[in-house]
Parts: sequence; structure tokens; C-alpha cells
Amino acid sequence: MIIGKNFFIIEIPKTGTSFLRNYFKKYKNISVTTHHDTVEHNQKFKLLKKKYRISMIRSPYAWYFSYWRWSCLKKNNSPLYKDLTSQRLKIKRLKFNFNFFNYIASQVTKNTKDLKKLFSDPKSKKNFNKFLQIVLNKKYKNFLGSDYSFMPHDNLGYMTHYFFYQNVLRENYNILFNSNIKFNQMIKQLDRKIFTNIYFKTENLNKDLKIFLKKSKIKQKNFKNIDKNSSTIDKDKDYLKFFSKKNMVLLEKRENYLFKKFKYKKLSKKNYKFNLDY
Repeated sequence: MIIGKNFFIIEIPKTGTSFLRNYFKKYKNISVTTHHDTVEHNQKFKLLKKKYRISMIRSPYAWYFSYWRWSCLKKNNSPLYKDLTSQRLKIKRLKFNFNFFNYIASQVTKNTKDLKKLFSDPKSKKNFNKFLQIVLNKKYKNFLGSDYSFMPHDNLGYMTHYFFYQNVLRENYNILFNSNIKFNQMIKQLDRKIFTNIYFKTENLNKDLKIFLKKSKIKQKNFKNIDKNSSTIDKDKDYLKFFSKKNMVLLEKRENYLFKKFKYKKLSKKNYKFNLDY
């Protein structure tokens, strides 16, 4: 987290947070905590009184591609890679519910060698699409080895789950695991519990940051460096050629909440030169 006098910034992996952390380290009166820290771990009641409560968001297409490619390069430094490619049987992760035994069976029998191969080449379209099938297809949800595996509803994407994990308090986040609440009702309840009131979009990070610094009357430092910050992935959109149409449609379905909330256009019906359907 990044914490200032009248603001804090919640971090979501692969949304530009490393750049922001490096930028705000230049200020003596702004603290930078552990990467991807949560409000729960940082005197939440004091934090929630701050005027500007900021979070990061990115196009779901770019987010999945960037997270996969980064995981290919960083391996065990990626939480997603570790959760997917190892057997996650720690007691504190387990929730005794209808999915308990299915989860245990999936973790014991999943082929970790094959799963590691999905991260062997950051240029492999085939591996990327297989990765998407694992992460987005409800059939493989128990492979992920995280709280995501224990959600009773199968319509929620991994990214949306992470978004709620970072942007609502823990007692509200637990709504995700209540099988008595219908899916649409659950989404509405969680949306109302979001404590964030400003979002920085990765695609517009330079602009959003400049606007915030001006609004909050924080003196701008090394502004030229801000202008240099730019994600080539989000700019040129060549990464879209990695997607099979089938997986793009599946992603749009699972992350429908984020597409709607942040007005991202769904591209599966456009005339892209799609990758083969793996």
C-alpha cells in the first residue's frame, strides 16, 4: 500500500503499482508498505477516514496476459504461479464446506509438472490459452489453491475476486463464500461495500496520477519520469492476438462485472485475427 496524509492507494498485481511505489518513495511524508498489502493490516478505521481512497484497475484482457507473462518470467515470485503449480494443502486455507473434499482431491491429483509448462515460454500462444482455460473454466477452479477455489458461485472471474479482496473489508469479502446468496444479489451487495472512491486505470495512469496530484495539492516531483511511464502492452494491443475467440468470450463472461463497472469494451465480436481455439 501507499499511504499519505489524506490518501491511500490499494494495489492489485500488474496494474502499474511498481511504478507508483517508486514514484511515491520520493516523498518523505508518504509511506510505502509491503507490496499488495491490504487495508485490514494497516489500522483500517484510520485509513477509511482519509479523503482519497484509491485503487488500481486494468482492462481484464491486458491484466490476464500481463499476469501470465510476468509469471512466466518470475515463476515463484508470482502468487498465481505458486498457487497453481504446487499442492496447496495448508490448513489455514481450507474451509470445511461442500467443496472441501473436491478441493483436496484436485490438489493431490493435479499434475504440477504439466501446469509448470504453461509458464515455460512467455511467447507461447498455446500455453497462454491453456492457462486461461485453467484459470477461467469452473472445471479447474480447485487447481488454484487459494480462497478463489472455495467460492460457491462459478460465474465470478479470478480478477474480479481479487478486486473485491482488495477493495472491501474482510467481513464483506466473506459474502463471496455464502452459498445462500444468489449470484446477482451477492455482486450488488459487494459493490455497495466498496470503500474506494477513486480509480487509477493502468491505460490512463499518467493522466490519472497528474489529476490526483493536482487535486490533492501534492507537489509534483520528476514529472518527466511520469510521462515516460507507459505500458507497451496496453498501448499497442498486439497481445490481443494471443487470445482464442473461445477464451476471450469466456473471459468476458467471468469478468462481466469489471467490464460493466469500468466501461471496458468487449472485443470478442470484433474482427480480430483470433488465435486458433485451443
